[in-house]
Amino acid sequence: MLTRPTLHNLLAGYEEYAHRPGNVHLFLRLEQRRFLERVGKTDKEPIYRITADGIQRARVYDPQADWTRSWDGQWRVVVFDLPEVRRKDRQNLWRTLRARKLGLLQRSVWIWPHPLQPILEEVIQAEGIPECFCGFTARDLFLCSHAEVVASAWDWEEIERAHETYLRHPVLTGHGLADAHTLAQLAALARNERRAYAYAFALDPLLPRALWPKGYRGAEVQRQSDQFRRQLTEKFQALTK
Repeated sequence: MLTRPTLHNLLAGYEEYAHRPGNVHLFLRLEQRRFLERVGKTDKEPIYRITADGIQRARVYDPQADWTRSWDGQWRVVVFDLPEVRRKDRQNLWRTLRARKLGLLQRSVWIWPHPLQPILEEVIQAEGIPECFCGFTARDLFLCSHAEVVASAWDWEEIERAHETYLRHPVLTGHGLADAHTLAQLAALARNERRAYAYAFALDPLLPRALWPKGYRGAEVQRQSDQFRRQLTEKFQALTK
């Protein structure tokens, strides 16, 4: 359900889903990716708890809430230093910060436009505190602009490719919905669109509008998705009359 939060999975419930063939391997993969952790065991089966990374992975995207969030003009900056002998810890910390969409300005210098305390508390709880771990705010910039900071800290070429992939997805042309004659076909289209939508925003930090880079197409992706969901609802109503 973490990786495929479809309407069917949600309606089926955990008990029905948990006993499907092959899900033992699914839970192991989720545990390896640190989306789940074991907290106990029943007579035959382990008990799992969703981790902070899992909550982040499973959350429903709401780009508009992030885009319309006001920005106070301050960057929150986090720096740390881990020696070569702790390369694994450094990689884990890097992966954790990246999963939370922070921007990598250079090496171990990470930035975010909003208060970082809640995010850092999660990171510290999961990874521990590295040496020389320091956070501060920066309002005044010199030798660069806010736009240049944004351009450097995130991979906008990759983000743009993800947006373009969604906008060119066949399910958005309308032919797929027109050709769907059963609820199963409709559900398959909905799953395909959700996967493409999640991929489109997987790397996108969803910055407030004041920080959008030139040519940013996130809003176009959202408009297309909203239109598809409206058409999907209309088709569902037509099939269930």
